[in-house]
Amino acid sequence: MVWQSMIRWLLPCLSVFMAMPAWAQLEPLPRFEALEKQLQMEEQRQVDQLETARQREMTLSALPGSGVSAAERALRGLDYQRQRDALLLQQEQDRARVQRERDLADAALLNARVPAISTAVVSEPTAYLLPPAPPGKYYARVNGRFVLVDSTSELVVSILPVQPTDPTADVPLGPRPLPHAGLPVRRVSATSALVIHNPAGLSLPAAPAGQYYARVDGKIVLVDARTELPVSIARAG
Repeated sequence: MVWQSMIRWLLPCLSVFMAMPAWAQLEPLPRFEALEKQLQMEEQRQVDQLETARQREMTLSALPGSGVSAAERALRGLDYQRQRDALLLQQEQDRARVQRERDLADAALLNARVPAISTAVVSEPTAYLLPPAPPGKYYARVNGRFVLVDSTSELVVSILPVQPTDPTADVPLGPRPLPHAGLPVRRVSATSALVIHNPAGLSLPAAPAGQYYARVDGKIVLVDARTELPVSIARAG
């Protein structure tokens, strides 16, 4: 399929960009949210397409006069399940590969060289609630992390822990989520009629930040606002 070929081409490209050696990262890495969104939508489309085909075939084969026995329907259902499992496994392997490359890039930060004239240097630490840099050091923002750089060697000497107040615009996105077992395999936008706007009316607690409730396939689920994918089942019915 054309889309599958595109995914196989785009994923290595994403891995290469996200895993460039830290010593070459003189500027903050750009985000790849648009590309990640496209990949996520295509992966979900493949899963949805397979599920739609399964439901259509199961419905037609259950009609009187279809000539399909219950045993044949069960075998065909198992075949669809195997195809879905294989598709999700491939998607998970792709995610794991991208994440490994990102982890390697993060581990190499201590070998990065950040010249004092680089735009990655933090000229106003107080704007990010950072304390004054120690003598002979300066701050920089590399690969979505604040680091401390030695003024003489221009090498990163330490990586600051992530704080809730840290910016996120330059942080590489984490692995894209997969549909979980037992969860509906469909996207639910925040404007969908399936969204529950008054959780308290159903005795539901407030949804966590970045999530919202929706009613899908007879289940009440929590949906991730960024990916528009169900992430957990809040209530079976």
